[in-house]
Amino acid sequence: MNLIPNQPVKCRKLFFLTVCMVLFGVIVLGYFCPLGPSNFTPNRFFGAQTLILQQHSPPVALLHHIINNTVSNVDVSSDIIHLPLDTYNFSTSDLQRDFQLDMEKEDVIVFLHIQKTGGSTFGRHLVRNLVVDRPCECVHWRKRCNCLTQSHKNWLFSRFSTGWICGLHADWTELTECVEKALDKVEGSKRKRKYKYITFLRHPVHRYLSEWRHVFRGATWKSTNYRCNGNDATLEEVPFCYKGSNWRNVSLDSFLECPSNMAVNRQVRMLANLSKVNCYNRTEMSEKERNDIMLESAKENLLNMAFFGMTEFQLQSQKLFESTFHLNFHEDFEQYNYTRSNRVNLTWDQLVQITTLNKIDMIFYDFAKNLFFRRLEYLDKMNSRKSKRNRTGNNKEG
Repeated sequence: MNLIPNQPVKCRKLFFLTVCMVLFGVIVLGYFCPLGPSNFTPNRFFGAQTLILQQHSPPVALLHHIINNTVSNVDVSSDIIHLPLDTYNFSTSDLQRDFQLDMEKEDVIVFLHIQKTGGSTFGRHLVRNLVVDRPCECVHWRKRCNCLTQSHKNWLFSRFSTGWICGLHADWTELTECVEKALDKVEGSKRKRKYKYITFLRHPVHRYLSEWRHVFRGATWKSTNYRCNGNDATLEEVPFCYKGSNWRNVSLDSFLECPSNMAVNRQVRMLANLSKVNCYNRTEMSEKERNDIMLESAKENLLNMAFFGMTEFQLQSQKLFESTFHLNFHEDFEQYNYTRSNRVNLTWDQLVQITTLNKIDMIFYDFAKNLFFRRLEYLDKMNSRKSKRNRTGNNKEG
């Protein structure tokens, strides 16, 4: 049989098939890995915390460490950053979280709600999903719920229970000055209380981008008091970044460039004792000295908090809360891998600028993440020992 005349046809078919496969591959890869110089996008397969590097992007190791760990000084010329996974020596008292809440007598949970950390979701869990003897009374047409003991005393101080009675998104400094007086006024009498402070944290890059997106849509926190040592911050101390009623449609670059943007290092500032840095007066010490003091104060206050959760670790946060307070939730927390902040395309320069601006938040987050998992590990060991003792006791009785 003569095959020579058929050779061009087969070659054309093979060529056509090869071209189709290449085009198919380009389309598929283009969908899952959209190209863009110096951009990154969330990995659709591995969740929000894993990032796909694009062509001409910085070294993989460098960007991975910046997003998932702490980078206090970003060296864009370096291919390798050595970051210790655990450089903190926590004492047993730092890790031991075991509070049997007595809500009927004097225990009150105080939720310090930091913007764009998933606090609203967690706050709703507290008022609608927590298994307690007297659950919060919620009705669908009211934003707030009544979280009262049998003797009509508040056991929860939060946005969805008492409201913003100490100010919009009150920080540690404001709450510790205000909570006692505010509850006395609400309840109409003075009484002894034991406060259990709790909060939620989020990776600084994602939190900052989420706040930018929130402001971009027209939201503001203009009514925030920034109260410290009995006085509200002045407009000279905390000037607005925009003119008019809001900062709608602000570009990320403009958001980054405002020197008085309160989104910068928000988590450290809101958890620090600002009395130690003369409140919002920045003229009496250098920025470095001020940041160092705030960072150490925020760490100290976090160590003394009864509980804190982390947006990136919802189920672990639920487990830590339940183990700490010996309370359960009706339904498990959900882990949302994609938010508006995860769908933002950043240039390399923008990413470096965000991490540099939020330097102390990055350091603080690394500290918090270590503490968070060490507490989980410690409670797991304690619970295992209790279970072992209970099994041993039951066997002896049998």
